[in-house]
Amino acid sequence: MRIAVVGAGVSGLVLARTLRDAGHEVCVFDKGRGVGGRLATRRREQGAFDHGAQRFSARSEAFRAEVDAWERAGVVARTEPASDEPWWVPQPDANALARALAAGLEVRVSTRVTSLRRQNHAWRLALEGGGDPGPFDVVLLTAPAPQSAALLAPHGVFTEALARVQYTPTWALLLLCDAEGVTWPTRTFTEGRNGDPIHLLVREGGKPGRPPDDALVRLVVHATSAFSLAHLDESDAAVTAALVAALRAWPGFEALRVRFAQAHRWRFARVVAPLGEPALYDAERGLGVAGDGMLGPRIEAAWESGRALAERVLAQPADTRG
Repeated sequence: MRIAVVGAGVSGLVLARTLRDAGHEVCVFDKGRGVGGRLATRRREQGAFDHGAQRFSARSEAFRAEVDAWERAGVVARTEPASDEPWWVPQPDANALARALAAGLEVRVSTRVTSLRRQNHAWRLALEGGGDPGPFDVVLLTAPAPQSAALLAPHGVFTEALARVQYTPTWALLLLCDAEGVTWPTRTFTEGRNGDPIHLLVREGGKPGRPPDDALVRLVVHATSAFSLAHLDESDAAVTAALVAALRAWPGFEALRVRFAQAHRWRFARVVAPLGEPALYDAERGLGVAGDGMLGPRIEAAWESGRALAERVLAQPADTRG
């Protein structure tokens, strides 16, 4: 079969690799400039900033085996636990894991799919800016549920199910600061206090595989869901000012000197109401949906969803699609 996967996050890449390894021709499309979705890294002259997903755990036996393989390959490393369970981070940056998953796949980035149409028992994809990469026997969507729902709405597929998936946004702030004058936390990942607009403070130099801090310290701040919702449509400058002021209110941070700041809004950052089933697949039409919106806001959930959708596609005889 010839299969299109829309979305190059963890779910989409795992889905595409599984189907390709089973002998199918797979092409992945993503509107971003690179693969990974929220496994995102911004690179500047002073170093890299992981401004999306920060760390992950492994609870199922199958995912623990996968993470062990990633660890042996050197693309993830253990980091300080936030609880009794171990945590991992990709290395040398968050996007490294996505790049490893994408290796050998046909991936078209900076390519937005604007609509799907059925023609002669096959699917055609309309791309922003033109072009027709089809035909495809199967189209599988792994973008956030509202984006997948918009593509599927004209075909009346999975409408009610996708409407039940809910997300909350997150503002992320990248900061380059002077090392002197601040009493830095000993932990790489520091949780904000109750009532604080800051949910998480991350020292990039404390992560495995990263250059350590020197005269300048690289920080990533994640705002709380409440702050992010309240300030969702404010300017980057306003959000930056508010979060820097909140950080300076932390004990020991009063003299914080910021050399560089950049805000990034993740509109679909965290799933707060997942669908509760690992994947959706209409075998007759050759349409499917996966992603963290299916099972919850964890990298493991995205991985499980991508695998589950691949298994459903592979279990369906090709001659049953109309």
